[in-house]
Amino acid sequence: MFRFGCYIADLHNQIEKLGQEQRKIGSKNDKTYYRGKRYSIDVIQQFKDSIGHLIALNGLLSTTENYITSTVFAGMGETQDAYQSVIFEFNVDSRMTNLIRPYANINGRSACQDEEEVLFFMGFVWKIESMKKIGTNDWYIVLQSCTDYDPDLITYIEQARCHCTYITVGNILQELGDHTSATNFYQRMLLNETLSDETRVNFYFNMAALAEDQGRYFDAVNYLIQAKNLIKSTVSENNEVLAQPKPLFADNIVPSQLNLFNNMARAYMKAGKYPSAKKCFEDALQQNGSDIQRATVLNNYGLLEYTCRNIQQAEKYFQQAVELAKNDACGPEFKRNLDIVSKHIPKDTETTDAERKSEQTC
Repeated sequence: MFRFGCYIADLHNQIEKLGQEQRKIGSKNDKTYYRGKRYSIDVIQQFKDSIGHLIALNGLLSTTENYITSTVFAGMGETQDAYQSVIFEFNVDSRMTNLIRPYANINGRSACQDEEEVLFFMGFVWKIESMKKIGTNDWYIVLQSCTDYDPDLITYIEQARCHCTYITVGNILQELGDHTSATNFYQRMLLNETLSDETRVNFYFNMAALAEDQGRYFDAVNYLIQAKNLIKSTVSENNEVLAQPKPLFADNIVPSQLNLFNNMARAYMKAGKYPSAKKCFEDALQQNGSDIQRATVLNNYGLLEYTCRNIQQAEKYFQQAVELAKNDACGPEFKRNLDIVSKHIPKDTETTDAERKSEQTC
């Protein structure tokens, strides 16, 4: 990031100059832009929890003036496994001034000139106005830009100025897809003896996520174990706190024991270490957590049992997950898993002990 600072500054200047030229000759009315992307169920829930709040999307924000183009990028109507389609509607207030980062239509300078692309520079702050489901796996989120004199924005900037930490840089690298640089950055920062345990927990948690994405499952487990050893003296579990909606991409929230055990179980499961995965899922269910957190663990546990051909156990965990998540965005996904596994259970005859034992391969 620091090495490419001069290029980022030059890009900022070009977008700013181009945007100013376009707005001089164009309409000064408010504008609407769109963006389509696929997100996991967990991120969808974070957006729901952030309705009415401000968010800052790290990195450059690519949007389009063409709604149809955004639906293509979102994969609307496609089968997407654990991901769902999201269409963002970005409404830009014409009263914005230089406090807000520049943006411009780069259609004439882009390699893909049929996308009607509008590029927003890093650091834009938006308010999530509303969110609604427009299909089985499709969501529509409306966001409004913040102006200089928005009191919520002033509060947000003050909080960001006071709480911005080195972990933010690592998170930006991670979101940009530069996993190697993000991991190296976290590792270098861990050498700083002045870091608090809370910050170290977040570093290890993020490093584990990166390792899992890269298929380094045992590295992921080791990072999570180090985080777990630190979190014992850092976090006091509290049901009321855990049940509260958390700000989107908040860096100062320490992962709970439940999340740590769940992620360890997932890593073990992907590595084929099923007994270790089961142990971690059981440990996760012994921790305090909100209904949706416990439902997520139960759903993952059900997937493990299904993989091991323990069909009736899988059905049991999926049923519990569906019940806990019945009013959540994850509910339909968990229900699909339950429906699939239910088809493998005979309804007209009782499963014998011998048959049940023969199913268990883990």
